[in-house]
Amino acid sequence: MPRSLMGIFVFVYGTLKRGFPNNHFLSGAEFVGNALTIEKYPLVIASRCNIPYLLGAKSQGHRVAGEVFKVTESQLQTLDFLEGYPDYYNRIELDVSVNSDTMLCYTYVLDRFKNCLLELPMQENYSYDDSMRYVRPADRPEGNVDHRGDVMDC
Repeated sequence: MPRSLMGIFVFVYGTLKRGFPNNHFLSGAEFVGNALTIEKYPLVIASRCNIPYLLGAKSQGHRVAGEVFKVTESQLQTLDFLEGYPDYYNRIELDVSVNSDTMLCYTYVLDRFKNCLLELPMQENYSYDDSMRYVRPADRPEGNVDHRGDVMDC
């Protein structure tokens, strides 16, 4: 389990990475290292807000690059809120490689997704250029902008 006497570990692959738009949610978290998923997952950019999604379709796509952070219980709850867990994203445990060691971490995946998302280009890494197209929550139009409906299967 990603909770141990050593702490709680989270693998991030998109806007939560260092230097990316939502990294401030990890303020005070300890950066552990760059990481790569052991299993393949589809990482796609989708919705009208250009959000990076790790789809819950293990063995498809690529080994995904990201970062591991050691977080507190309070920081994990903040991430759960940001990611809409459990109604939107699901928080799962997965193995990642960090500095040639394997670590078990939490991460957030979209399990209930529209099958058409598997037809989108699958990436190994969410880049800074990708993040320039991301629409931050504060920059989204007021009213009901249903970006979740763009990607979620009912």
